Amino acid sequence: MSRRGFALLAVLWVLTALTALTGAGLLVARLGGETTRNRVLLARAEWAREACGEILLARFAVDPTIRELDPIDLGRGTRCRASLEDPAGRLNLNTADREALVQLFKAVVVEQALAESVIVQRARGKLYDLMQVPGLDSTVRARLAPFVTVRGTGVINVNAAPREVLRTLPGLTEEGVLLLTSRRDLRPLHSADELAGLLSRSSRTVFLSSYAEFVRAAVFAPPQLIVNVEGGVYRTPIVARATLTTVPVPGRLAVIRRETE
Repeated sequence: MSRRGFALLAVLWVLTALTALTGAGLLVARLGGETTRNRVLLARAEWAREACGEILLARFAVDPTIRELDPIDLGRGTRCRASLEDPAGRLNLNTADREALVQLFKAVVVEQALAESVIVQRARGKLYDLMQVPGLDSTVRARLAPFVTVRGTGVINVNAAPREVLRTLPGLTEEGVLLLTSRRDLRPLHSADELAGLLSRSSRTVFLSSYAEFVRAAVFAPPQLIVNVEGGVYRTPIVARATLTTVPVPGRLAVIRRETE
């Protein structure tokens, strides 16, 4: 009887082990199938991302004023969207001096002490995101976002920057700020000399006293444009994104840096 009981017990253990192995095999197969599916979906999202980037670059070659693509259905369940951003239209947190930072923070109703936080943090290394700055909570970041950047060369495009940013430029009076913002839709200015010629005598005197500093800090066309592209597959959470740093050259945008996620 003991031999029969031992044999029965052994059979039961073998059946249990086989059941466990079968379940594990099915789980591995399911996970493998999900992994393969996700890889396929990600590849399709990446294809959509690349397609959208090429579409935007091609449209810019035809119309340099384009700044955004409406969401595009690329077929086969894929979609994409893209936008162009001029970092020179904002104040660069990595290069702006203390006075400019304090002035901007005050203008957008942000504690001026936080400007010191930016200066301290960037002394430890380049800023890549506003979240690196201690004390900038989500509310403050949202308030600052339209006026600051961590990308670009550090110059300010006077034909794109908002008034709050223009006011940080040396030698630019309120008259100059109003002149620049009012002419954008009609005929943007092309040089500091053209701007000086349109100012009143008093504003021109102030402007010319800081002419050299203004010319170093300001431009009249974007030296760089940031392309943000995104591709995805409908009814899935999988998205492929890329950020391209480009330089406008005659007839096109030249990509000088590429970041993907």
